[in-house]
Amino acid sequence: MQELERTSPAELATMCQRVADNPGAYLQAASAEASKLKSEWDTLQTFPNPHYAVQKKIEQQKDRLERRMIEFLAGTL
Repeated sequence: MQELERTSPAELATMCQRVADNPGAYLQAASAEASKLKSEWDTLQTFPNPHYAVQKKIEQQKDRLERRMIEFLAGTL
């Protein structure tokens, strides 16, 4: 868990993609969840928004998603 917490969010998303791309090694539900998490990460990768409140909300979403990826990967790998 600590190693995952030190991993960058982009690398966590890559790890999720690896799980999604290898459904034979993981349960189907885990592969589907990994794909969903990676897609959410990709959606949040945008240019910085000039409006502080909007950018703050995007950063909060990224933080929550990072935590979810860590928890998912800790339980899956």
